[in-house]
Amino acid sequence: MVKKISEKQFAFILGLVYVVSLIPILWIARYNYPCADDFGFSAYSHLAWRDTHSIIEVLKAAARTVQERYFGWQGTFSTIFVMALQPGLFGGQWYSLTPWIMIGAMTVSGLYFLYVVLVRWMKAGRPLMMCVSFIYLIFGLQCMVDKTEGFYWFNGATHYMLPYSVSLILLGLLITLMLQEKKKTGTLLLASLAAVFVGGGNYISALWMAIVLVTLAGFLIWKKRGKENLILLVPFLFFALAFIVNVAAPGNSVRQEEMLNRPGVVRSILLSFYYCADFFTEEWFSWPYLIYTALLAPFAWECASRTGKRFSWSCPLLVLAYSYGLLSSMFTPSLFATGLPGGGRIYNIIFLTFSLLLFFNMVYVFGWLQKKGFSFTGEKEGLLKKKNVKLYLGFVIVLAGFVGASYAMAEPDAFTSVAAAKVMMGEEAEAYAAECRQREEFLEETQEENVSVPLLKNHPDLLFMDDLSSDSSDWKNKLTARYYGKETVIGVPTE
Repeated sequence: MVKKISEKQFAFILGLVYVVSLIPILWIARYNYPCADDFGFSAYSHLAWRDTHSIIEVLKAAARTVQERYFGWQGTFSTIFVMALQPGLFGGQWYSLTPWIMIGAMTVSGLYFLYVVLVRWMKAGRPLMMCVSFIYLIFGLQCMVDKTEGFYWFNGATHYMLPYSVSLILLGLLITLMLQEKKKTGTLLLASLAAVFVGGGNYISALWMAIVLVTLAGFLIWKKRGKENLILLVPFLFFALAFIVNVAAPGNSVRQEEMLNRPGVVRSILLSFYYCADFFTEEWFSWPYLIYTALLAPFAWECASRTGKRFSWSCPLLVLAYSYGLLSSMFTPSLFATGLPGGGRIYNIIFLTFSLLLFFNMVYVFGWLQKKGFSFTGEKEGLLKKKNVKLYLGFVIVLAGFVGASYAMAEPDAFTSVAAAKVMMGEEAEAYAAECRQREEFLEETQEENVSVPLLKNHPDLLFMDDLSSDSSDWKNKLTARYYGKETVIGVPTE
């Protein structure tokens, strides 16, 4: 660490690291193309654009998709509408926008939520908030559990990353409404729209948000602040209505009939606590997570210090138990529906939630310790002016560089930027994109109703999700045929 570095300068360095780390990730986006459910959910929209080039007709087709899926497969109407508008429907090359959209959503929501909590509510200061935000974003970007489903696959990321991002924005808007002496109509409108989107999205984010909203309502009633925050009932009711419409969809029953291993409500809840503990000990107890915790620790301590006596810090065990229960609840919907704790795209948003909860639990525990008289950083002054803090962060950063380099050498796919750089330096991604373009052009131009296309020979990491099969009745083949307006599409192996 340099001798006179400030929080603002450190935040700038972290922000620069974040932006630079995005270069290979976004660079290979040019080779990204739709696959699997991308075709199924946007089939009507694509045909509407192909036949009319009318945005109005595309939106009507998206609404038709929502209606069909609502009665035939699933009730998550808000994300289905967005999935029906995947950018590749206007031409496969536009699918390259996918990681820009998903990383943009993660970045904006993380920055906004932490700004509202740390700057507006806790009065910790903007530079400290920026330091925390970029540590969180760098960790979230690089250690995402399933990087393909989190950033490069529009359908999967839209169903999970977008509602999760909007849920953070919703929480930020609700806190803003609580802090505003004069409630603003614009903030209320945005909160209501966000509430509808989250309530109508995936059940993991919706259940998580429902628990938080009930907790918030109970807290306001307990503190006798219900009347002055009565306006929060508006987004609460919008969320409840959207969630009810979501779970009441006839299509949910159709989908559930195909799931054979369903443990029931009580067992699903109990299993959720088990899997949360299992993930903590098996997945989240590793060098990257330990370094993330170590980097955040001095900022969490300073945040608690600056907040001071405005919080009581009186129930650390209760806060820890609540956080564990909240995180465990994110495993419950998948366990109830399928008997499994989830897949990569579900683990992605659980991982991001864990990352935020870890920081806020540190802040609370440190606040409690400070209330008990503990002190690790000496007299009050700028955090990075304290010699012991600078030495500590310098050591952790050197350790992070050593561990990161070791991981990158031994396991390149561990970090998103390293995995993307590996793809960028090879030729497979470009060859993959050329195959996808050639297939798309053929399927768009041919007048044949029963079509055979070569199977993809190139399967680049991060970009490749799935391909057709040689069976025309395979669900991926049927969705692709529907997307291009064909009777059947068959994948043919090539030498």
